Amino acid sequence: MKTLVVLFVAICAQVLGDVCLTKGMKAVGEVNTLNPAALFQIGIQVFTNPFIWLGIATLTIFYLLYLVALSWADLSFVVPATAFGYLLNALLAKLLLHEPISPLRWFGTAVICAGVAIVSTTEQKTTAKEAA
Repeated sequence: MKTLVVLFVAICAQVLGDVCLTKGMKAVGEVNTLNPAALFQIGIQVFTNPFIWLGIATLTIFYLLYLVALSWADLSFVVPATAFGYLLNALLAKLLLHEPISPLRWFGTAVICAGVAIVSTTEQKTTAKEAA
C-alpha cells in the first residue's frame, strides 16, 4: 500500500511539473533558432520564469519519490504504474492549458490506463533482496 501512495504522490508531482514547464515555455515562446546569442537570451527568459522553477521543483520531487518506489518495488511494476500520469496530463492539458485533445488521443490514453490497471493487479516485488 505504501508503494501505491508514494507512486500516486509522485505521479501528481510529475503531472504538475509537466504542466508548469509547459505553461512556462508557452510564455517564453517557441525556440526556433540555434544562434548562441539568441539561445542565451531565451535561456535568461526560461530561467527567470517562475513556472519553469516550479516545474523543476515538482519534477525533482517526482524523481525522489520515484527512487523511493524503486527501492520498494520492481521496475516492471513502478514504470507502468507511473504511466497513469498520462491520463492526468491529458486532463490538465485540456482543463488548464486549454489544449484540444482528439478522440484518438483520449482512446490511446484509455488503452494506457487499462494497461496500468492490469499491471497494478500483479505483485509489486518479485525479486529477492540482494545482499549488500
